[in-house]
Amino acid sequence: MPRVTLLGTGAALSGVERENTYMVIAGEQTRVLIDCAGSPAQRLGQAGLNVREVDQVILTHSHPDHIYGWPIFALNAWMTGKRTPLDVYALPETISSARAMLRAVGAKEWPNFYPIRYHRVDAQSVELILTNREFSISATRTEHFVPTIALRVTSEQTGESIAYSCDTTPRENIVELARGAKYLFHEATTLDEPSLGHSSALQAGLQAQRAGVRELVLLHLPPDVRASKWRAAAKREFKGRVHVARDLDAFDF
Repeated sequence: MPRVTLLGTGAALSGVERENTYMVIAGEQTRVLIDCAGSPAQRLGQAGLNVREVDQVILTHSHPDHIYGWPIFALNAWMTGKRTPLDVYALPETISSARAMLRAVGAKEWPNFYPIRYHRVDAQSVELILTNREFSISATRTEHFVPTIALRVTSEQTGESIAYSCDTTPRENIVELARGAKYLFHEATTLDEPSLGHSSALQAGLQAQRAGVRELVLLHLPPDVRASKWRAAAKREFKGRVHVARDLDAFDF
C-alpha cells in the first residue's frame, strides 16, 4: 500500500528532536522525495528505503529549511550507485537555487554522476505536474515569503489522496487542493495566533474542515510545541482525527 513517511516535522527553527519538514512517498516501486532537509540518506534508511531508489524529487520552495539537504542527497545517491536519471520538479526560482547549490559543491566533477532533469512547475490554480507508474501529483501556489507550492498526491492503486499545504497562510486554493483527501498534512507553525506567511494549528483545523478531509496531520512545528495544545487548537475547528506529527511517522493511503 502507498505510504508517506515524514522524514522531518520541524519548522525552520526546530526542536532538538525534529529535523526540518520533508517527506517521502513510497509505492511498490516508486519513490518521490518532497523537499530535502536534514540527512536524507540516514532518514530514508530509517524508513527502510535507500537513497539511490528515489526516482523523483519535488522542491516546494527555496527556503533553507526545505532544501539545505539537497547537495548531500545528490552526493549520497551517487555514492550508493545511482546512475539512472533523477527528475526534479520545482518552480523556476527554486530550480535556480538547486542548480546553484550543486555548482557550489562541484557536482559536475563527480565521475559518472547521474543526469538530473529539471522540470519547471508553473502552477497557479490546481494543476497536474507529474504522473508516474503509481502516483499522480498536482500543485498549486501558496502564500508565503517566496514562491512556494502545495501538493496533492493520488495513488493509482487505491484511488486515495493526500495533500500537503507546505508553508502558507490559509488560502482557498489549498482547500480546493485538499478536497476529500484522506490526509491533509498542514503546517502549524503557531498555536492559534496569526503569523505572516505561515498558519496556526487553529487555522489548519479550519482548512481541514472546509476541505472535508478525513484526518489532519500537523507539522512544521516550533521548538515549544506541546502536542495536547496543538491538537486541541485544531479540534476547535476540525471534527475529524488530528495527529501532531513526529519524525518518521508513517501514513498509508
